[in-house]
Amino acid sequence: MVSIQTSSIEKKDKLSVYNLNYPIIKSDNKKNIINNINHRIYEDIIAFKSAIEDIGYSKNNCLSCISTDYYITYNNNGIISIPIEFSQLDGLYNISYINSYNYDINLEKEINIKDIFNSETNYMKIITKKIDDKIKELSRELSMDKYIMVLDYLKDIIFSDNPTFYISTDSIVICFSSYELDPTISDLSTFKISFKEDKSYLSKYIIEKITDS
Repeated sequence: MVSIQTSSIEKKDKLSVYNLNYPIIKSDNKKNIINNINHRIYEDIIAFKSAIEDIGYSKNNCLSCISTDYYITYNNNGIISIPIEFSQLDGLYNISYINSYNYDINLEKEINIKDIFNSETNYMKIITKKIDDKIKELSRELSMDKYIMVLDYLKDIIFSDNPTFYISTDSIVICFSSYELDPTISDLSTFKISFKEDKSYLSKYIIEKITDS
Protein backbone atom coordinates (compact mmCIF):
# COMPACT_ATOMS: atom_id res chain seq x y z
CA MET A 1 0.00 0.00 0.00
CA VAL A 2 1.25 3.46 -0.89
CA SER A 3 0.46 6.75 0.81
CA ILE A 4 -1.12 9.75 -0.87
CA GLN A 5 -0.34 13.42 -0.34
CA THR A 6 -2.61 16.16 -1.68
CA SER A 7 -1.16 19.03 -3.66
CA SER A 8 -3.11 22.04 -4.95
CA ILE A 9 -2.98 24.82 -7.50
CA GLU A 10 -5.18 27.73 -6.45
CA LYS A 11 -5.89 31.02 -8.14
CA LYS A 12 -8.56 33.68 -7.73
CA ASP A 13 -8.98 36.98 -9.52
CA LYS A 14 -11.70 38.90 -11.35
CA LEU A 15 -12.00 36.43 -14.22
CA SER A 16 -10.79 33.12 -12.87
CA VAL A 17 -11.18 30.80 -9.92
CA TYR A 18 -9.01 27.70 -9.85
CA ASN A 19 -9.03 24.99 -7.22
CA LEU A 20 -7.03 22.10 -8.61
CA ASN A 21 -6.42 19.30 -6.14
CA TYR A 22 -4.36 16.33 -7.22
CA PRO A 23 -2.58 13.40 -5.57
CA ILE A 24 1.12 12.79 -5.14
CA ILE A 25 1.94 9.15 -4.51
CA LYS A 26 4.51 8.44 -1.83
CA SER A 27 6.22 5.12 -1.26
CA ASP A 28 9.35 3.67 0.30
CA ASN A 29 9.58 1.66 -2.89
CA LYS A 30 11.86 3.63 -5.21
CA LYS A 31 10.53 2.13 -8.44
CA ASN A 32 10.33 4.45 -11.45
CA ILE A 33 6.62 3.75 -11.82
CA ILE A 34 5.85 6.05 -8.86
CA ASN A 35 7.57 9.02 -10.50
CA ASN A 36 5.96 8.17 -13.83
CA ILE A 37 2.44 8.17 -12.36
CA ASN A 38 3.01 11.42 -10.47
CA HIS A 39 4.42 13.04 -13.59
CA ARG A 40 1.50 11.90 -15.72
CA ILE A 41 -1.06 13.20 -13.22
CA TYR A 42 0.68 16.56 -12.93
CA GLU A 43 0.95 16.92 -16.70
CA ASP A 44 -2.79 16.19 -17.06
CA ILE A 45 -3.61 18.82 -14.44
CA ILE A 46 -1.44 21.45 -16.15
CA ALA A 47 -2.83 20.55 -19.59
CA PHE A 48 -6.38 21.01 -18.26
CA LYS A 49 -5.47 24.37 -16.73
CA SER A 50 -3.74 25.57 -19.91
CA ALA A 51 -6.63 24.50 -22.15
CA ILE A 52 -9.15 26.40 -20.04
CA GLU A 53 -6.89 29.45 -19.96
CA ASP A 54 -6.60 29.39 -23.76
CA ILE A 55 -10.39 29.28 -24.04
CA GLY A 56 -10.68 32.10 -21.52
CA TYR A 57 -8.37 34.35 -23.53
CA SER A 58 -10.69 33.99 -26.50
CA LYS A 59 -13.74 34.96 -24.39
CA ASN A 60 -13.30 38.46 -23.08
CA ASN A 61 -14.69 39.11 -19.59
CA CYS A 62 -15.80 35.50 -19.21
CA LEU A 63 -15.47 34.06 -15.72
CA SER A 64 -13.52 30.80 -15.68
CA CYS A 65 -14.12 28.43 -12.76
CA ILE A 66 -12.32 25.11 -12.79
CA SER A 67 -11.64 22.44 -10.22
CA THR A 68 -10.28 18.94 -9.84
CA ASP A 69 -10.97 16.39 -7.15
CA TYR A 70 -9.55 12.94 -6.76
CA TYR A 71 -10.59 9.75 -5.02
CA ILE A 72 -8.56 6.76 -3.88
CA THR A 73 -10.92 3.96 -4.87
CA TYR A 74 -8.41 1.15 -4.45
CA ASN A 75 -5.04 0.95 -2.72
CA ASN A 76 -4.07 -2.57 -1.73
CA ASN A 77 -1.76 -5.43 -2.67
CA GLY A 78 0.37 -3.18 -4.87
CA ILE A 79 -2.60 -1.98 -6.94
CA ILE A 80 -3.77 1.61 -6.91
CA SER A 81 -6.73 3.21 -8.67
CA ILE A 82 -7.23 6.97 -8.62
CA PRO A 83 -10.02 8.63 -10.62
CA ILE A 84 -9.69 12.41 -10.94
CA GLU A 85 -12.71 14.51 -11.81
CA PHE A 86 -11.96 17.58 -13.94
CA SER A 87 -14.74 20.18 -13.82
CA GLN A 88 -15.39 23.48 -15.53
CA LEU A 89 -18.25 25.86 -14.80
CA ASP A 90 -19.08 27.39 -18.18
CA GLY A 91 -21.86 29.93 -17.73
CA LEU A 92 -24.78 27.96 -16.32
CA TYR A 93 -23.31 24.61 -17.32
CA ASN A 94 -21.02 22.39 -15.29
CA ILE A 95 -18.93 20.19 -17.57
CA SER A 96 -16.98 17.32 -16.04
CA TYR A 97 -14.90 14.39 -17.14
CA ILE A 98 -12.85 11.72 -15.40
CA ASN A 99 -9.33 10.52 -15.99
CA SER A 100 -8.43 7.36 -14.14
CA TYR A 101 -4.99 6.13 -13.14
CA ASN A 102 -4.91 2.36 -12.58
CA TYR A 103 -1.54 0.80 -11.84
CA ASP A 104 0.13 -2.28 -10.45
CA ILE A 105 3.08 -0.81 -8.56
CA ASN A 106 4.81 -4.16 -8.01
CA LEU A 107 4.69 -5.10 -11.69
CA GLU A 108 5.34 -1.49 -12.75
CA LYS A 109 2.52 -1.52 -15.28
CA GLU A 110 -0.65 0.34 -16.07
CA ILE A 111 -3.79 -1.77 -15.73
CA ASN A 112 -5.90 -1.71 -18.88
CA ILE A 113 -9.49 -2.83 -19.29
CA LYS A 114 -8.35 -6.03 -21.02
CA ASP A 115 -6.37 -6.98 -17.89
CA ILE A 116 -9.61 -7.19 -15.89
CA PHE A 117 -11.18 -10.02 -17.87
CA ASN A 118 -10.02 -13.50 -18.83
CA SER A 119 -8.92 -14.17 -22.40
CA GLU A 120 -12.09 -16.12 -23.25
CA THR A 121 -14.37 -13.23 -22.35
CA ASN A 122 -15.67 -10.71 -24.84
CA TYR A 123 -15.39 -7.91 -22.32
CA MET A 124 -16.70 -5.22 -24.66
CA LYS A 125 -19.91 -7.24 -25.05
CA ILE A 126 -20.25 -7.48 -21.26
CA ILE A 127 -19.60 -3.78 -20.78
CA THR A 128 -22.10 -2.89 -23.49
CA LYS A 129 -24.76 -5.11 -21.89
CA LYS A 130 -24.20 -3.57 -18.46
CA ILE A 131 -24.56 -0.10 -19.91
CA ASP A 132 -27.57 -1.17 -21.95
CA ASP A 133 -29.26 -2.50 -18.79
CA LYS A 134 -28.55 0.75 -16.96
CA ILE A 135 -29.88 2.83 -19.85
CA LYS A 136 -33.04 0.74 -19.81
CA GLU A 137 -33.49 1.69 -16.16
CA LEU A 138 -33.19 5.32 -17.17
CA SER A 139 -35.41 4.92 -20.23
CA ARG A 140 -38.47 5.98 -18.26
CA GLU A 141 -37.05 9.49 -18.48
CA LEU A 142 -36.26 9.23 -22.21
CA SER A 143 -38.46 9.03 -25.25
CA MET A 144 -38.05 5.89 -27.36
CA ASP A 145 -36.26 7.86 -30.10
CA LYS A 146 -33.89 9.33 -27.53
CA TYR A 147 -33.30 5.90 -25.98
CA ILE A 148 -32.36 4.36 -29.34
CA MET A 149 -30.12 7.31 -30.17
CA VAL A 150 -28.25 6.97 -26.86
CA LEU A 151 -27.71 3.25 -27.40
CA ASP A 152 -26.38 3.80 -30.92
CA TYR A 153 -24.03 6.48 -29.64
CA LEU A 154 -22.88 4.19 -26.85
CA LYS A 155 -21.80 1.55 -29.32
CA ASP A 156 -19.61 4.09 -31.10
CA ILE A 157 -17.98 5.14 -27.81
CA ILE A 158 -17.44 1.65 -26.47
CA PHE A 159 -16.00 0.07 -29.57
CA SER A 160 -13.89 2.97 -30.78
CA ASP A 161 -12.11 3.75 -27.51
CA ASN A 162 -10.70 2.11 -24.43
CA PRO A 163 -13.38 3.12 -21.92
CA THR A 164 -12.37 5.08 -18.86
CA PHE A 165 -12.71 3.02 -15.70
CA TYR A 166 -11.57 2.81 -12.12
CA ILE A 167 -11.26 -0.06 -9.68
CA SER A 168 -13.05 -0.30 -6.35
CA THR A 169 -13.06 -3.02 -3.71
CA ASP A 170 -16.08 -4.78 -5.23
CA SER A 171 -16.20 -3.76 -8.89
CA ILE A 172 -14.82 -1.88 -11.80
CA VAL A 173 -16.70 1.29 -12.71
CA ILE A 174 -16.98 2.50 -16.31
CA CYS A 175 -17.17 6.31 -16.59
CA PHE A 176 -18.63 8.69 -19.14
CA SER A 177 -18.20 12.45 -19.13
CA SER A 178 -20.83 15.17 -19.07
CA TYR A 179 -22.86 15.17 -22.29
CA GLU A 180 -20.85 12.21 -23.65
CA LEU A 181 -23.84 9.89 -23.66
CA ASP A 182 -26.31 12.50 -24.79
CA PRO A 183 -26.56 16.32 -25.03
CA THR A 184 -29.26 16.27 -22.34
CA ILE A 185 -27.24 14.25 -19.78
CA SER A 186 -25.00 16.76 -17.99
CA ASP A 187 -23.98 14.58 -15.05
CA LEU A 188 -21.12 12.13 -15.05
CA SER A 189 -22.45 8.65 -15.80
CA THR A 190 -21.00 5.53 -14.19
CA PHE A 191 -21.71 1.84 -14.74
CA LYS A 192 -20.59 -0.82 -12.29
CA ILE A 193 -19.40 -4.33 -13.14
CA SER A 194 -19.51 -6.37 -9.94
CA PHE A 195 -16.61 -8.66 -9.09
CA LYS A 196 -18.97 -10.94 -7.18
CA GLU A 197 -21.72 -11.20 -9.79
CA ASP A 198 -19.35 -11.41 -12.76
CA LYS A 199 -16.45 -13.34 -11.25
CA SER A 200 -16.52 -16.00 -13.98
CA TYR A 201 -15.51 -13.34 -16.50
CA LEU A 202 -12.54 -12.05 -14.51
CA SER A 203 -8.90 -12.76 -15.21
CA LYS A 204 -6.82 -14.88 -12.83
CA TYR A 205 -4.72 -11.77 -12.24
CA ILE A 206 -7.67 -9.76 -10.91
CA ILE A 207 -9.07 -12.65 -8.89
CA GLU A 208 -5.75 -13.20 -7.12
CA LYS A 209 -4.79 -9.55 -6.71
CA ILE A 210 -8.15 -8.03 -5.79
CA THR A 211 -11.11 -10.31 -5.19
CA ASP A 212 -9.19 -12.86 -3.07
CA SER A 213 -6.92 -10.37 -1.31
